[in-house]
Amino acid sequence: METASLQLKKKGSWWPKLIIAAFVMFGSFIGYMVYQAMQTDVDLVSADYYKKEIAYQQHIDQLKATQGLSEQVLINQASAAQTISLVFPEGLTPASVQGTVHFFRPSAAKLDFEVPLQLNSDRQQHIPTTELKKGLWRVQINWQVAGQSYFNQKDIRIE
Repeated sequence: METASLQLKKKGSWWPKLIIAAFVMFGSFIGYMVYQAMQTDVDLVSADYYKKEIAYQQHIDQLKATQGLSEQVLINQASAAQTISLVFPEGLTPASVQGTVHFFRPSAAKLDFEVPLQLNSDRQQHIPTTELKKGLWRVQINWQVAGQSYFNQKDIRIE
């Protein structure tokens, strides 16, 4: 009788061990995911976002003025030529257009840079993309003509 009770004690169920193992594995997975999320850089917000928030009304005014134009600025990407072409509306003289082209990389703020607007006689500017890292870029043009400010933006993907 004594051996029968010893055999019953040794022959326990494996379900409790499996449930405990599943909880431990799930907890480890969640801990790993939290660790990975904390290590990921997200540069979707600029460093001086307070200053930009104050200037937001000016940006809204720029967008309204841009929408009121009869022709829009064209931002074309020529992958084969590895350039981005900016084509400004007819009726503008290249000397009257002033501004900057901002290249914004949402995934890496360290790669952001600006180029001054320098239109040729055809109201165009060609910017080489050979030095740009592959991925998503946001091209933002802030430009002024006769005291009026305008803004254009286009997302491009460098392959």
